[in-house]
Amino acid sequence: MRLLALLSAPLAVQGFIFPADRPDGVYTVAIDDGGNALEEPKFLSAVPDSARLSRRQAPALPSPQTNCHNRALSVSDWSIALSAFNSICDRGEYYAANTSMVVSVGTTIAYLCNYQNSNRCWSSESNEANQLINRQCGNNGIGWVYVDQYKKSYGRENKDISIC
Repeated sequence: MRLLALLSAPLAVQGFIFPADRPDGVYTVAIDDGGNALEEPKFLSAVPDSARLSRRQAPALPSPQTNCHNRALSVSDWSIALSAFNSICDRGEYYAANTSMVVSVGTTIAYLCNYQNSNRCWSSESNEANQLINRQCGNNGIGWVYVDQYKKSYGRENKDISIC
């Protein structure tokens, strides 16, 4: 069973790193104003098998900015991480300002970085961001999409690399 990692993170230039040695799971970690972890990630639970809401979705991303890194990820891990991430997004939960939601699967993470205000994650936005990253970075490329109007970003990365 694949699991989810939740990480709270204040907006910081450095970002934070989800450790590669952590197994798949739901995690929380306190982060200081500089973006540094104040504690080890705490395992919470597994992702429920199903928790989908209705298919109501957000409109297309306004003026998305796509960014790439010159690295690759495991396509099989990414596929599972994206599916789990979208299941969580479809629950309709809102995330507080300066919060990140991370799904960890194998060596790969799917993430949302919410920089201001209460914001929710939409699977339609996540899928659109994924398509933009595929087009610009390649199907196994590392990247993220920032949406200034919403002050949030969607991305994919390997564990143990700074995000947000």
